[in-house]
Amino acid sequence: MSSESLTIPSILLRIVLSMLLSGILGYEREKKRRPAGFRTHIVVCLGSSLAMMTGIYLTDLYGTGDPGRIAAQVISGIGFLGAGTILVTRQNQVKGLTTAAGLWASACLGLALGAGFYGGAVLSFAGIWSSLKILQKVDSYLYVHSKVINLYVEFNSVSDVSRFISYARSQNASVRNLEMNRSKNADGSVSISAVLSLKFEQPVSHTHIVEIYGALEGITFLEEV
Repeated sequence: MSSESLTIPSILLRIVLSMLLSGILGYEREKKRRPAGFRTHIVVCLGSSLAMMTGIYLTDLYGTGDPGRIAAQVISGIGFLGAGTILVTRQNQVKGLTTAAGLWASACLGLALGAGFYGGAVLSFAGIWSSLKILQKVDSYLYVHSKVINLYVEFNSVSDVSRFISYARSQNASVRNLEMNRSKNADGSVSISAVLSLKFEQPVSHTHIVEIYGALEGITFLEEV
């Protein structure tokens, strides 16, 4: 690859493809109101494409160097941007991993397009898009037919936690990964919260479990995480 291949039509093609492919990925995230959406994915991909083309251009201009050196810094640097989209809620639920991965993949698409690796970029885009859209249905199917449900629960007292566990066991459910937390309220009372997993012998309706267990005595708040 040399700067001779970096003609105006060639550069324009890489920029247009970068905007098109990353825009489609970003639009999918934008519809779900994720932190990094349409514009962010496009800017990341365009920047990565420019970094790759700049590396190629400088290497050819000076006759020495590694055209992938700048690109390598993009791969490591994008991690900081992706980390900004990952959130851990007070229920210890991690959100934003798919968006962060999408940003990283968008940067990789930009590098491939910047290097003129059109076939690899387009085929990889197809795989990424399939993972976000088609495989989402598989994920939904597995969710519906899951035997495990993760819950965040707030109790009135410690005895209510024991009562909750006893009831779960009476329903042939095992309690796993129990993490409890105590916090003091402004009025001096103590709140007890827990993040736990319930595993049943057969697939269960998660909505039904939330309704039944949320109505138990001593529980002030319950939601699936």
